Amino acid sequence: MYRILIVDNEDYVVEGLIEVFHQLPHLELEVIGAFSAKEALEWLKRTKVDIVISDIRMPGMDGMTLHREIVRYWPRCQVIFLSGFNDFGYAQRAIRGGALDYVLKTDGDEVLITAVEKAVRKLEAEIEINALIAKSKNQIETAGAALQKDFFSNMLQGDQIGQSALSRQFKELSIPLHPIVPALLVIGRVDEWAADIVYYDRCLLLYSIQNIAGEYLDTTVVQVSFVYDRFNLIWLIQPKEMNPSSIPRIQEETWAMIERFVQGTFERIQEACRELLKLKLSVALADRPAGWGELSPKFASMRSELAWGLGSGQEMLIVNKENAAGESPPFSQLHNSVYQLNRLTECLNHNLPESFNDILTEILSQGSFEQNYYMAASLILSIQPQGLNLLSSGEQVDGDRLLRPDLFASRSEAIDYLRECGNLLFDCKNRLLHEQEDELVFRVKRIIGDNLGNELSLTAIAENVNHNPSYLSRLFKQKNGVGIAEYITDCRIQRAKDMLGDPNRKIQDIAAAVGFSSVQYFYRVFKKAARFTPQEYREKLLHEHERK
Repeated sequence: MYRILIVDNEDYVVEGLIEVFHQLPHLELEVIGAFSAKEALEWLKRTKVDIVISDIRMPGMDGMTLHREIVRYWPRCQVIFLSGFNDFGYAQRAIRGGALDYVLKTDGDEVLITAVEKAVRKLEAEIEINALIAKSKNQIETAGAALQKDFFSNMLQGDQIGQSALSRQFKELSIPLHPIVPALLVIGRVDEWAADIVYYDRCLLLYSIQNIAGEYLDTTVVQVSFVYDRFNLIWLIQPKEMNPSSIPRIQEETWAMIERFVQGTFERIQEACRELLKLKLSVALADRPAGWGELSPKFASMRSELAWGLGSGQEMLIVNKENAAGESPPFSQLHNSVYQLNRLTECLNHNLPESFNDILTEILSQGSFEQNYYMAASLILSIQPQGLNLLSSGEQVDGDRLLRPDLFASRSEAIDYLRECGNLLFDCKNRLLHEQEDELVFRVKRIIGDNLGNELSLTAIAENVNHNPSYLSRLFKQKNGVGIAEYITDCRIQRAKDMLGDPNRKIQDIAAAVGFSSVQYFYRVFKKAARFTPQEYREKLLHEHERK
């Protein structure tokens, strides 16, 4: 999905183009309108924007000045200028300044649609898959990054390093990050590998994900990334040229901008992985930078949230928030205590019950049965969400029975019960996922119903429920069969129909009450949905009432 921002000081231009682009489902656009350059800047600060269509002559700040600000916030954003004047000088300056295209308002919608399709193709073609694979092969042949991976992996596992040693290690390992500046932690997870994929191909794809991320991130930040295990990748990110001695306000503003940039950019990285590599990537992002000594608990918390997060379990994009209550997520306790059982933990994290049972059988057939049994049982009991029934019927893991294999008639019966408890855990996880996503969709619908007369962009709704816009859009459509924009329009039209039954209410007042900024736009949308104009629909209602 691409986010397109339409900027013009003429209301009818913005509203008309919003309607045009809402009718192009093949482009998968979230369309936002701004009625001034100042309002456009607020959107650019607020969320990632992929394409901007802007009038080149506007009061206050013209389109050329706005373009410079767009590039500052989102360097890969494609800009298309609109103008009511056939001025070759303006067009030439716009293209030289980096704009994608220059379209006259008199050219018609088709020309503008073609320009937007061109912008989408350029966004999709920014990364060439063959070049990525070649670059990935070179990386595999170079072992230098392995030292950095081991260093940061140990740090994430809890190794504490003094400041002087940290600075020396960064220098010796040629780590491009600053040792006294905190870092923003990002975890990426490949949700599913093909069953027949071999080790070498998996390595190529993991390095390709790193290269895709590097193409998008390196324009604005300094980052180190590495493959953590066969499913997960890690990014550690800092702003470019941050002065550690700068005043706190400047540092806070810089980090706030970087955090918005990173969150918006990982939306595009997810889409690039899906389109180019045919891989579904879930992402957990830290909500704030962490000092090097704070990375281990942050890492544990983020892996837990990624494992138990909302959604279908695939292509999640989650911003990890600090837990004010101080409660430990279900997986945090396992970070160190069951490290030796990481294969089982991976299965639980990635919702792989069949692999879990296969690995459990393998583990229990090797070494000390009692030791391995108690380790697996402890793993299951540690992960069980506190205070939650594993099944809606109220059935829970019987911890006393699970930890007493001697109570069973045979070793095989004890193993069967251990496996049954593991399956209950998977059932619980799936139920929790569905319950949480149903609750989220309910909240979104309630927000829409309560605010039909106010701004209801996807970005505004996502901010209200503290979720990423692209992820929220996918989840809502998955659960309801229609997108959020279509659902909002349907609700507005239905509310308008109800209000049109009152002959004392003016149509212009009804349009404003259901969120339309102009009567003309309301008429066009209403007629398309109801096959009647608002006035015709009102007359139809009155006629039906008189017949009764």
